[in-house]
Amino acid sequence: MKKVTAFFIALVLFFGTACGIHFFVDKNIKFDPHSFGAWINQHKFFAGDEIKANIDPNTILVLGSSEFRHGTNMSTHPVNLFKDNSMHMMMVGAGYYQSLFHSVELAAVEDGVKNKKVVLILSPQWFKKKGVLAPAYASRFSEDNFIAMLQNKHISKESKEYIIKRSKKLLKGDPPTLERVEKYERIFMTGDASLADRQYVRFYRKFLAEKSKLSIYAAAKVKNVKEYNPNKKYRTEEPDWKAYNVKAEEEGIKAVKDNPFYVDHRVYMREILPELKKKKDSAIHSSYAKSPEYNDLRCFLKICQETGIEPMLVLQPVNGYWYDHLGFPKEEREIYYQKIRELASEFGVRVADFSKEEYTRYYFIDKVHLGWKGWLDVDESIYDFAAKTKKQ
Repeated sequence: MKKVTAFFIALVLFFGTACGIHFFVDKNIKFDPHSFGAWINQHKFFAGDEIKANIDPNTILVLGSSEFRHGTNMSTHPVNLFKDNSMHMMMVGAGYYQSLFHSVELAAVEDGVKNKKVVLILSPQWFKKKGVLAPAYASRFSEDNFIAMLQNKHISKESKEYIIKRSKKLLKGDPPTLERVEKYERIFMTGDASLADRQYVRFYRKFLAEKSKLSIYAAAKVKNVKEYNPNKKYRTEEPDWKAYNVKAEEEGIKAVKDNPFYVDHRVYMREILPELKKKKDSAIHSSYAKSPEYNDLRCFLKICQETGIEPMLVLQPVNGYWYDHLGFPKEEREIYYQKIRELASEFGVRVADFSKEEYTRYYFIDKVHLGWKGWLDVDESIYDFAAKTKKQ
């Protein structure tokens, strides 16, 4: 009898503690908009509900990839340039986050996007012949967001079927996740799920939601993401772009020194110089002309159309100095730029086109990532888009 009593007391304490943690985290899941928005972390990217909880009318949702992690010490990186501005970015993306992931992410959070706008920063390297690699997509796959996408009534059956088909193909190397995705398909799409399937997904979804909430709260605390302060005041005036251009030039000159690729000199010495001869003309047969990534991007734009979200595509250039060294044909680079323009024209969306900046000095911090002047151009284009102004 004593053992039974002890068991029930332990059970009550467990559920009491779990409920206490749940309500505590629920009340403290809102963070400082700049600090949370600039935080690059997979727990955050997988947590659609928590992203929505931290979006306000001054938030611009910005989706991208590894560029967010590079150059954070530059004055023109958005983490620094916008830190005191009333406009703040909700950044989502790191290495291997590409159009398909962002299609799912947008479908999961669009109802929380107050200004109905999104920016997608395109990396030319996404558009390789194979597109997003299967192991990369599997490692970035969010089941919670995927289910939210399937439940979104604004998304067409055609778009959902495209995402399901692509996801199932890319998840073949992850059988447990693939099996659950097929369950989700039976429940939310084909309607032929068993009672066991429905019960399993019902409880698993709750588990995912709780796990997501606790993970993001714990990770945010570890990384010192600032708490929400409703009384904090921000600047409302437009950044002084001319002054920042001077800073970008000064910082670029100092960091680059005299290397011929106009990238950070430390990167040049560590990553470029040792393989200079080996990489010479190694990409003379390369092309971004054909890739499944274009259809993934088309899916993203279709989801924008279906949900009433206004997108802006940021067309990053390649580093002309480095790509010339690789022998990557200029005409092939132009084909990529033109295909993006044509897609944007087809859907009637805005493009911040920086393809003419391939040889602008201090535009890149390394072989592919935005540098001092590159980030400045992107910052200004996003600010203009968010503020509903057009550059003359």
